[in-house]
Amino acid sequence: MKNHKFQQIRVRVTGSGQTVRFSAQTDKQYSRIRGLFVLLPEDRALAGTCVGLRVNNQEVFDDAHDVRLLTSGQQVPPNDRFFRFEEFVEAGGCSLEGRVTDPDTGAAAFTEYEVTLYLWLTNDPLQ
Repeated sequence: MKNHKFQQIRVRVTGSGQTVRFSAQTDKQYSRIRGLFVLLPEDRALAGTCVGLRVNNQEVFDDAHDVRLLTSGQQVPPNDRFFRFEEFVEAGGCSLEGRVTDPDTGAAAFTEYEVTLYLWLTNDPLQ
């Protein structure tokens, strides 16, 4: 079995200012979540977008957590793009719940988009 896996959670935002709730389950074959990366289709969506995350009913990020703190641009090497958890965050088939909130910018033309959350799952001990 591989020691790492990158699990994707896709969330579709269909309206300006919309809050979208999501739920998922982590892969049972991996013991911990080492990191998280949030990908938005355009940089203009970064300003004001928030994400919240709970793992097994334990808050990891509150609902108003700014996505800019969980993502990076093209200038960052792929292996350094993940927000790495310093503490042990359990995986192993855990339930995930969260929400993504689009900023209500008041722009007349809104285009729906997809937010992708990448979970870095691993069996490595806490390092």
